Amino acid sequence: MDKKQLSLIKRTLCKNDSIMSGIINVVGTLTISTSRQSHFSALVRAIVDQQLSVKAGHTIQKRLLQLQGGYYFKVENILACTEKQMRECGLSGKKVSYIRTLAQAIVEGDLNFRKLVKKTNDEVAKELLYFPGIGQWTVDMFLMNSLKRLDVFPVGDLVIRKMIRHYYNLSEESKFIHYEAVAQAWAPYRSIASFYLWRSNSL
Repeated sequence: MDKKQLSLIKRTLCKNDSIMSGIINVVGTLTISTSRQSHFSALVRAIVDQQLSVKAGHTIQKRLLQLQGGYYFKVENILACTEKQMRECGLSGKKVSYIRTLAQAIVEGDLNFRKLVKKTNDEVAKELLYFPGIGQWTVDMFLMNSLKRLDVFPVGDLVIRKMIRHYYNLSEESKFIHYEAVAQAWAPYRSIASFYLWRSNSL
């Protein structure tokens, strides 16, 4: 995404939601990763990060990368590692199984990223949710960070809900539908609005 496109999106978000406009002004310059890591690597990172703090997730990712070698996770390198070695990096037995099952599916042709990238968000979700260990949060992270889809709202993310409660005065008892109602004002750029919410949490 270039600066011109991001500027247009910012203006649209500010016009449609005065509260989001304030968040954008506080956050200032937003840096969105343009990393071209493989789609497999993006899914591995998302699986590793499930239900972990950012720091813990990054620590395990670093150990796993050191084990398999290289800067990005590769199918053949992951499968060359033993389950014991992967667990020693800090992964649970279930996450090791999830990652290896995903890698094997790619080898066997059951998951084809060239075809996947051409599908709609709902179609991508339907295909990925078939695999154990991949839930809607992981799908949302993949759509936003790997496929660079602009209109994804990760309502299952704890930080996103926390920041919406903070800025939009929702209660702890609010249901997903209430958060989704708030996010409607950000369409068709709900991914970008979510990036601003994440960034505001670290200020």
